[in-house]
Amino acid sequence: MSSRELSGIPLAFRTEHEVVLVKPAGMASELTSDPRQVSAISRVRAAGLPEAHLPHRLDRVTRGFLLVALSAEAIRFHNEEVRARAWSKYYLARVSGRAVGDSLLGAHKAYLRRRRDRMEVVHSGGQPSFLRVHAVIQAPGRRGEFHVVVELLTGRFHQIRAMLAMLGAPLVGDHIYGGSDGPFCLEHAAFVFRPFGEDVRARLFDPNDPEREPVAPEVVETLSRLSATTGEDFE
Repeated sequence: MSSRELSGIPLAFRTEHEVVLVKPAGMASELTSDPRQVSAISRVRAAGLPEAHLPHRLDRVTRGFLLVALSAEAIRFHNEEVRARAWSKYYLARVSGRAVGDSLLGAHKAYLRRRRDRMEVVHSGGQPSFLRVHAVIQAPGRRGEFHVVVELLTGRFHQIRAMLAMLGAPLVGDHIYGGSDGPFCLEHAAFVFRPFGEDVRARLFDPNDPEREPVAPEVVETLSRLSATTGEDFE
């Protein structure tokens, strides 16, 4: 097995307490029933790490960083970090729509309620959900389509997809939320977190990721800056 892979999945970070995979688009993070062991967590457990658990998940269609805790102590630690909103998670998405532009920038709030396989925006009774859009930049070679850099402040099911659609900028190819035809792009592209037992944050972002679709230099610059400057390292 390559030191850069775990059970055939690219590996971005590893300690004895946790690993961070680069989950491919199309792979489930976890499945209720997984006899063929096709989900990311099942494949990690099958690789000889039976106590592996997920403190967060990515949608099947989403590519990018997925942290897996490898012990009971590590999962408790990371669950608490998630509850305390101590992680910084930045996503790259490609959108189109009537509201794409500077008005999309900034912090946004919605109340979301899950109905089967989608999230609906409601006026009351839903989960309060927050995100921040840091950049809106023309996608190279794609007329009328834009890359957005999104900081996910809460981790709801389909949150980015549902909220960007609410804001009039659905993801291209996301027909569940009214997106136009075209290839889908949603990537957890930059991730800042504190490893179990450590005082200094890990900062993950690959500006030269060969699997990322073409983006303008401003996108890479924004993600690099955010991942490098988020928060202060613990003393």
